[in-house]
Amino acid sequence: MRPPNPTPEALRTYLESHEVELIACPPEEPGYPHVTIPTPAGWTPVPNEVFPHAYAVLVAPEHTEDGWTPNAVLLHGRLSRWRPTDELLRAAASECRSLPEWSEQQSDSGDFDSHRSVVTRGIYRVGDAWFDATTRFLVVDAEYDRYLTQLTVTTRAHPDAGLASAASTIHNGLTVVLDIPARADR
Repeated sequence: MRPPNPTPEALRTYLESHEVELIACPPEEPGYPHVTIPTPAGWTPVPNEVFPHAYAVLVAPEHTEDGWTPNAVLLHGRLSRWRPTDELLRAAASECRSLPEWSEQQSDSGDFDSHRSVVTRGIYRVGDAWFDATTRFLVVDAEYDRYLTQLTVTTRAHPDAGLASAASTIHNGLTVVLDIPARADR
């Protein structure tokens, strides 16, 4: 059995209250929709062993400041039980809003690449540092299963134009591949 994805608290509470497990989909295993994000110049993939519950992690080491590095984290998991899309996305959207001193800049619940989605962007503060975070949640239906995908790209607040462009490239380049070979557990 694979360990479940770590999930943010409000979403975790929602899933637990409905007895739903979010089961990580390893990128190297067949049988699941696969998700990809582009790697812009200056960004580096982090080996999967470093963050085993993440589907992918990218960092921009040339922009490291005070020991903190801009990053993109992609999580992708299968829901053990079906839940209504609107409820899932409502619980997911609340995650960003619980960050310290959150100031929302944008929120949109339009579809993304034909999948139901919610994206939230804003700035928040940790200590003396301000950060800019954009998080998109997608609900992906494939065959008889439902998946929840989360992509969060975090930079320092007010990044330079190149870093802001790279963050946008990562978000806009999120792709879901639904070509699903058979899994052994089906």
